[in-house]
Amino acid sequence: MFQNVSQYHNVADDTLHAIQDAVEDLIEDNFDTDTNNSDDDTLPEVNYASGVLTMSLPPHGTWVINKQTPNQQLWWSSPISGPRRYEYVEERERWVYTRVIEEGDGKESAEVAENDDDTLGSILTQELQELYGWDLDIEA
Repeated sequence: MFQNVSQYHNVADDTLHAIQDAVEDLIEDNFDTDTNNSDDDTLPEVNYASGVLTMSLPPHGTWVINKQTPNQQLWWSSPISGPRRYEYVEERERWVYTRVIEEGDGKESAEVAENDDDTLGSILTQELQELYGWDLDIEA
């Protein structure tokens, strides 16, 4: 857990900005966003404001990752995998799916988070890979 709320905000904001930058780079590399003739409703869009990262990826839907300050978590909503909650595991420097932590029953959080498949970065990477064949380079 974090030492204070300020540390939580710093880590959460850094993570959300890193995801935003990585996804925006992929969009710029894979979509012609400069075309005036294209329908704006079909273009992917990424926006981060007030602790909420929204990624609209037509026709697949909208992903949302938002800060939950009281719990010091990031909440994820995906049209593919549904809702999830992530807690930061400092030893791994990753946001880990809370169900994995809860199922760890007494194990150190670093042990529970050994598998990177249970991190926020991995689920986003996996879903973008399945939908678009994109390789997202993000550690979150």
